[in-house]
Amino acid sequence: MKSSPLTSPLAARLRPHASRLGQSLLLVLAFGAAEGLTALLHLPLAPGVVGLLAVLGLLLTGIVKVEWIKGGANWMLNELVLFFIPSVVAVVKYFDLFRRVGVQLVLAIALGTLLVMAATALAVHAGRHLEDRLARRGQRQADAKTA
Repeated sequence: MKSSPLTSPLAARLRPHASRLGQSLLLVLAFGAAEGLTALLHLPLAPGVVGLLAVLGLLLTGIVKVEWIKGGANWMLNELVLFFIPSVVAVVKYFDLFRRVGVQLVLAIALGTLLVMAATALAVHAGRHLEDRLARRGQRQADAKTA
């Protein structure tokens, strides 16, 4: 019995990769649309932010299902270091700039990272505190109804 090209072992091995590629392409198209929209409407936001908000809106409304982009998004996150190669090239290209003001740049990056980490920690702490307060309030209301 002869196997069809769609059921061959090679096709079975390529199917998850093709799916991931299609999902990644969907995300890239969303970024391209956001870039065009940002330029067309002269929005004061980066296209990445507009694209992120658009994809979030599509997910929250159910127009796009998480399963449609999850594999591609996970692949992009796993290969994130590849997206920073242009940054390394920029460092080599502007080496004189880094030699002159490198210490200030490193300090600015380190300080910015610490501030972002501190702000994130405070936001998580405040969110957890709010959740605890709401849970206690809900428990008191439930106790009052049963009493």
